[in-house]
Amino acid sequence: MTQPRTRIVEGFSLSHAAILDGTTGQEEDWGDLYGVRSGSIAVQSQNYDNTGDDFVLSSWFWFDYGEVTVQMGYVPMDTIANLSGNPISSDTSGGAGSEVYAMDVWTSTDLNQPARPMQLVVPSKDDNGAIAELLLILFKVQFMPFTFDGPSYKSGLLVNYGGRALVSLKDHKGNALTKRTIGRVISQPVAA
Repeated sequence: MTQPRTRIVEGFSLSHAAILDGTTGQEEDWGDLYGVRSGSIAVQSQNYDNTGDDFVLSSWFWFDYGEVTVQMGYVPMDTIANLSGNPISSDTSGGAGSEVYAMDVWTSTDLNQPARPMQLVVPSKDDNGAIAELLLILFKVQFMPFTFDGPSYKSGLLVNYGGRALVSLKDHKGNALTKRTIGRVISQPVAA
């Protein structure tokens, strides 16, 4: 007998990261951040302490934005092209197996691209052991220009994506929200 899923979820590792289309919540055809090695999401928060009589009488906290970083072991040229606005040129005159692909990197077009929703997918299970996926969805990410780590011996060449997850009045499917929100956490059963 299968036990019902619970709301206590344990995440393990990182299986996938992707750019979403912003209208259906599906991945863009080019949006797979292939070969993800690590990812992180953190909120940038601040506080103000109201003091009096030599004591902190109350504290006020707020957040400004989220920070997201993803590191990959592959260079997905289509994703870089779509996030940067720099097209890929190709030369296939040499026939199959001799294709040459090229694109400019770190140009002025990188600095004025639209924000896009994205998600990180984490394999998980609940406290009863039921297998699930934990989706960390950010509704509006303004991406920074990508960077490289390496190339280095054994580790190779790594590509880093980073951006700011800004508050949004629309979710990852384009639906209106009632309050400004950075993202959503979803625990769902693994699709068969």
